[in-house]
Amino acid sequence: MTTAGRSAARERRVTTWLLFGGVFACYVVLQSGSIAGEGYTGEEIVSGVRILGALQAWIHHQPTPAIEWSRHGPLPVLFDLPFLAAGRAFLVSVDYALSIQPMLLSAAIVAVTFLWIRRLATPAVALLLACIAAFGTMLWPYAYIGLETKQSFAVLLAGYAGLACAPRRTWPRTVAFAVVCGLAVALKSTGAILVPAIVFIVYVQFRRDERVQWLKCAAVAAVMMALYLASAHGRALYWTPRGGGFANLRQFLIGSPLDIAINVIGIFGSPSKGLFVYVPVLLAAIAAIPAAWRRSRDLTLFALLVTVGTCAFLCVLKYPADEVWGSRYLHVAIAPWLVVIGAAWPVYRRDRHLVVSALGAIGVPIAFLGSFYYYGLPLAAATTVNQNTLEWLTGDRTWNPIVFNGRLFHIWMDGGTEPVLWTPSHIWAWTPPPGPDPTKRAIDLRPYSQPQSFLPRFWRAPFTGAPLRIKRASELALAIGPILLIVVVARTRRIRDVQPETAP
Repeated sequence: MTTAGRSAARERRVTTWLLFGGVFACYVVLQSGSIAGEGYTGEEIVSGVRILGALQAWIHHQPTPAIEWSRHGPLPVLFDLPFLAAGRAFLVSVDYALSIQPMLLSAAIVAVTFLWIRRLATPAVALLLACIAAFGTMLWPYAYIGLETKQSFAVLLAGYAGLACAPRRTWPRTVAFAVVCGLAVALKSTGAILVPAIVFIVYVQFRRDERVQWLKCAAVAAVMMALYLASAHGRALYWTPRGGGFANLRQFLIGSPLDIAINVIGIFGSPSKGLFVYVPVLLAAIAAIPAAWRRSRDLTLFALLVTVGTCAFLCVLKYPADEVWGSRYLHVAIAPWLVVIGAAWPVYRRDRHLVVSALGAIGVPIAFLGSFYYYGLPLAAATTVNQNTLEWLTGDRTWNPIVFNGRLFHIWMDGGTEPVLWTPSHIWAWTPPPGPDPTKRAIDLRPYSQPQSFLPRFWRAPFTGAPLRIKRASELALAIGPILLIVVVARTRRIRDVQPETAP
């Protein structure tokens, strides 16, 4: 590599790390300080604490306590252990320590997205799409929700390593690549739907080598299979006492093949849960596919395989989404499609990128509302008035999460203390049932309007001890995050005329 090449590589690495730090700090500003109530995370905290206790007992030659298994097996919990151990030893609590992990992973997804696009597009385009990813998509809310961040990061990293980097010619690099690919399909029970995309990555990685290295290819396949089977065995420890995983899934399966087409449309266009509603910038990805196919066919195929594999699973469910923010299973597809946009339009052009910027800007308030409030508030409110069915939560405009959170934010901004009564009424077609309308029950939204974010919720509250440290961390991040992002913008403007790079 020439001196200029080394300088450019160093510039790219420094900018990527600054972007990672800036995005992470901005995520910390709205941290809740807790993650135990986010989906099944509480199960994984209990499982991780039990594993740490068993390790400690084994080290001290004491009786080993029983381990509580979680629904996705022990593999994802292993990545929680350093945070749980730090929470027990140094930080506020295990709950707070683990809440840092999805923020780190989400910032890492943004950084890898920037790094990948930077190989295909100019620095300005890469930074634009990275900022949209960070603050105009579901990546922002899921920095606090978690649930999907480990798998999404593993899939993106596997794609970057297999499609954007040079072929693995050494055994250490081959093993590292195999582990990342294995984690992509093993970290969650839904990982099987991503097998085609990951197998395609492996194929491309070895296809690009001058010599077909069957031994290394077999080693990658063996590592992937071993991780997947080990994870499947770990999941069985949780599901077998509960009748098996498929037995629990059966109640959610469709009853007619006609539901498949309906679900496919709803997965992307549903007003309550559609991917294009929660990530508007992906509308630009549709227009970008032809150009991306010409310039980077492997990347486009990878994004399509990730999306099609996930949709193939979702479309056979009665409800392709749940009460969690947006279409959470398609969280894994967001970053790959942003890279596709970068590959299709690598040089900034006002007519195209103003549209991309506008779509990204539309996504910012949507992502903010999902970050500012706990995703379970519509469910809690619906339960209070006996309307907590999946049909209502995933398809009724009255319980649309974006509209509901927007209503809460307006109430919170008013700053009053009086009750705010709201009736989640419905329009009967066309004759109401006899007797009192069962849906006409008012609920006070004032208690629900308090944000989950620690800093805005307790801005003026006097604190000592652990809560004060959480507040100080958020205040420090409020100062550091924007500064780092401004530095990234300044560095990018300095090299704005540099042409797209090519993968080594």
